[in-house]
Amino acid sequence: MKCVKCGNALEAGARFCGACGTQQPGAVIPQASVRTGAKTLFQGGSASTPAVKPVAPPAKEAVPEKRGPVSSAMSFAATIAPGSVEMKAIAPPTANPQVVAKPQPTPQPAAQASKPPARVLPASAPADLTGQLINNRYLVEDKLGEGGFGAVYRATQTGMNRKVALKVLHPKMAKDQQVVGRFKREAQASSLLRAPHTVQVYDFDQSPDGVMYLAMEMLQGRSLHAILAQDGPLPPARLCGVMDGIADSLGEAHGHGIVHRDIKPENIYLEDRPTPDFVKVLDFGIAKIVSGEGLGGSTGPALTAAGQTLGTLEYMSPEQLMGAQLDGRSDLYALGILSYEMVTGALPFICKTPGEMITAHLKTMPPPPSQAAPTRGIPPLLDQVILKLLNKKREDRYKDTAELRVDLQRLMRGETGAMAGKGTPPPAGVVVAPTQPTRNAPATDRVPPIASATSEVPVTRSGVSRGTLFLVAGLILAVAAAVVVILLFVVK
Repeated sequence: MKCVKCGNALEAGARFCGACGTQQPGAVIPQASVRTGAKTLFQGGSASTPAVKPVAPPAKEAVPEKRGPVSSAMSFAATIAPGSVEMKAIAPPTANPQVVAKPQPTPQPAAQASKPPARVLPASAPADLTGQLINNRYLVEDKLGEGGFGAVYRATQTGMNRKVALKVLHPKMAKDQQVVGRFKREAQASSLLRAPHTVQVYDFDQSPDGVMYLAMEMLQGRSLHAILAQDGPLPPARLCGVMDGIADSLGEAHGHGIVHRDIKPENIYLEDRPTPDFVKVLDFGIAKIVSGEGLGGSTGPALTAAGQTLGTLEYMSPEQLMGAQLDGRSDLYALGILSYEMVTGALPFICKTPGEMITAHLKTMPPPPSQAAPTRGIPPLLDQVILKLLNKKREDRYKDTAELRVDLQRLMRGETGAMAGKGTPPPAGVVVAPTQPTRNAPATDRVPPIASATSEVPVTRSGVSRGTLFLVAGLILAVAAAVVVILLFVVK
């Protein structure tokens, strides 16, 4: 297969040309959009599920703002900035739960007319499970949030008296085999992971009455999305600790052959326990198994429809956009985009359309973060780390998270100099993007620029240069030779 524009050789089924970025005939643009409140898999929207028109809720049914412990399973609700575009976009459509059944064409007898009308719960507004005992294990206490595919509740595991976040799939979605498959994939992938920076899944089951659920650990903290929206960019020193926690979680997943595929601010939480800024990586719902037999072998429905690419466009790697085989380095690219945004307050590519964003991922190299945010005091070594994560060719990125964490440890020890031999220009065909406007950061976040080291002339411990020592030694040898000659002449 060759590109229709430049003739470059492509993999079978490629959507875009890696050389010129041209979309190939029959290619389908990934189901993602620029960050204007678009939702990913468990935030609503599916190739096989039509969107439900939102219905304005009555004033008396307005849900008060939730505070306190935040669910680890709903990175898209109850935790992002109040009143933001994304909060409005993911607000669950509500309808009057008391819907009268269809009227009969013939009048009912008086005896039957006294019976209360039947109540039908529409699929778009499932029953609230608050107060119910699910599967004789979990006592539901409160609803934390809701999206197009499911709802999350605060619950207590009665047998262990443990607080959990209960993620429940909507009844209508339980009929969609792709959605159910991804819901199971999240449970199976998370069950393999035990890293302290990965959200823990305790249980996955379906109750006798058909409620499919995930029981996960309850988190107390905020998502990176909420932190960036409310507090502004992170100082470089704080950023390095967050990057290291994310890399620790991804390293374990990649070791099991699991690629997350959706690293973004909404899926990263920072808790204040056991230490400040303790990272938790969430939502392995669209994770990809790329090695071994995978989870559950090859049985079951395909989790990705033909021509469909899952993820969030702003954080997708070039190979993910082109539909190529993925490995852990795809997540490292997403981590580079996220790190750039965390330290500068803006995405490296600011585009108006999905097409522009795709082209930027394929062909444009962003300016160093220190140029995009010159007042942030970003050290040269951090520039190099982030730009290496953002290389277009996966071979030019870090080979794995272990290699990345070596440089992050250097930064956390206070080293600031650039890595030797890493200041190479971008490869041919890659355009360097102009600097982008950044968010206004609080003055307390600003770090004074780090002074560059100056070169010194080699000197001895006494402070005398080596040249002077050589000159004195030569004179001494000359005088000694002259004395020897005179003595030999006198003796003769």
